[in-house]
Amino acid sequence: MYRDKIDLDTARALEEVGEIIILDSSPESLPPLGEEGLLWRENLKTLQSRTRHISPDKLLTFYNARYTIEVPMDSSPQTGTFSWRYLTGLETNKIQEKTQDNVEYVYVFVNEGYPQLVKIGMTRGEILSRADGINSSGVLHEWIPKFALPLSKGSAIKVEQAVHKYFSSLRVNSDMGSSREFFTLDALTAFDKVREVGALFMMGNPITY
Repeated sequence: MYRDKIDLDTARALEEVGEIIILDSSPESLPPLGEEGLLWRENLKTLQSRTRHISPDKLLTFYNARYTIEVPMDSSPQTGTFSWRYLTGLETNKIQEKTQDNVEYVYVFVNEGYPQLVKIGMTRGEILSRADGINSSGVLHEWIPKFALPLSKGSAIKVEQAVHKYFSSLRVNSDMGSSREFFTLDALTAFDKVREVGALFMMGNPITY
């Protein structure tokens, strides 16, 4: 994908007014570009954590990153050789477009207190936030994310219901809250069915915790 090339000063000016964030996707073997460079690397890690359903090598394409930022490094006029580092400038409005209400999840949670059970549910928010919400009600043993499948907007409820119906004979009626989401089966079997049912609606790679 073609990107506009800008220098670092231009990129800093755009970043200062909030139009872009700067990302450094250089190999970890290369030292960061000063204290700013540490932040630029952290920006990338934060973005990756927000879109775990996208492969790291496809992340910048997914967000339609607009700018390549050229940073001159060592040069040798005598030999005519020059060294450059390349950063990425990502428009902040693209981040908002791509992360706002466009991905839903069907998840499988496990609990060491109930090793024979899994919880199969859906959320329109972050998986870890969903787990925090469930566990905040004072459960004795916490439910922990095991798998999640990112799905297109509006499809998660359909996939969840289809999976629940398929495993209806294994549903557990209990006083553990929303009992319809608890099933007597192992996590991998549960997620294999989630992935099968949700294949047509997937928005990225399955997530394993």
